[in-house]
Amino acid sequence: MNLPKSLAQASLPWYGIDFGNGLPNGRFTNGRTVADIIGDHSGLPRPPPFLDSSLSEDVILSNGVNFASGGGGILNETGGLFIQRISLSRQIELFQGTQQLIADKIGKEEADKFFQDGRYVVALGSNDFINNYLMPVYSDSWKYNDQTFIDYLMETLGAQLKVLHSLGARQLMVFGLGPMGCIPLQRVLSSSGGCQDRTNKLALSFNKATDQLVTGLSAQLANASFKFGDAYDVVNDLITSPKKHGTILFGFHHLIFWGVFHFLDG
Repeated sequence: MNLPKSLAQASLPWYGIDFGNGLPNGRFTNGRTVADIIGDHSGLPRPPPFLDSSLSEDVILSNGVNFASGGGGILNETGGLFIQRISLSRQIELFQGTQQLIADKIGKEEADKFFQDGRYVVALGSNDFINNYLMPVYSDSWKYNDQTFIDYLMETLGAQLKVLHSLGARQLMVFGLGPMGCIPLQRVLSSSGGCQDRTNKLALSFNKATDQLVTGLSAQLANASFKFGDAYDVVNDLITSPKKHGTILFGFHHLIFWGVFHFLDG
């Protein structure tokens, strides 16, 4: 979702050109997000943004809801320069409030079943690097090194996923990062215009740690089916060997948290 006072706006040319009517639609990509793709292949409706003026309990019950926020991240401090953004922790708080609305509508027992039967996607983390750790204006850039920052992310994300489980999330997919060193914002920082090797290595380290975290939580939490989705190699192949795949435009900087519900960073 785009926040009115946020500097992270997906309303610029190219956003949305391969989606729907070809106009910007709140997605920081030319086409579909990972949540869109999963939903389309699963035959699920695309959930509306949480701040959509037409959102109602009936819409949530039929279509779910999307809490994604441009510029948001795992960490509350991520994206502070954007002025407005909704971090994952705040998205989860909004989700908790949504649960109460649904319980008031259909009763607690039915609401509990509704949320436990839902499917969830958490796909974020790039902002925590691109718009936090790798920018010296943020204190995290000098408080941590590469490994301790990833440890900090895993500690925070692990606690957040446990809260989601306590709120009923049982079928949950956590997506890793693509080669974020190849996004335009990183390439312009390179003297050659090429991908930033260090940034890509951070993405790989993040993915490895997240995979271990999700696997551990799935074994630890009752009735949890938590999965990790790693698309790094797929996206990297599109970048390094584009002719194998035809003409492809893509943007993978921002993704979502979803199932019946999406929680993301854009």
